[in-house]
Amino acid sequence: MNININKNLAVLIVRLVIGGVFMATGWMKVSDMAGTIGFFGGLGIAPFLAYIVAYAELIGGVLIVLGLWTEIAAAVLAIVMLFAIYYVRSMGFQGFMAPLAVFAGLVSLLASGAGQYAIRRKS
Repeated sequence: MNININKNLAVLIVRLVIGGVFMATGWMKVSDMAGTIGFFGGLGIAPFLAYIVAYAELIGGVLIVLGLWTEIAAAVLAIVMLFAIYYVRSMGFQGFMAPLAVFAGLVSLLASGAGQYAIRRKS
């Protein structure tokens, strides 16, 4: 069965959803850095990494939404998600299914690039 799908529109939707998720979670972390540091500390993660993750999520989300350096932002955030999956693995599938789904979206962006509807298109 052949279904006509506008692949550039599909990539735009993925970028808006995945980038929007990271903009929201990054903003939540940045706007409550004390809470973020406390949460990370409870997981045994050094406080300086809370800053790196928070700003990587916020800035990476913006870059993905805009389609600017999409592959670089997606690669950095995919690494963040692999660590997130690792740190919540003890919570079972309910704990790591959201980071796993977001990781899959990031891998999709790594494979497809930003698409046609982006500030900077893949050459």
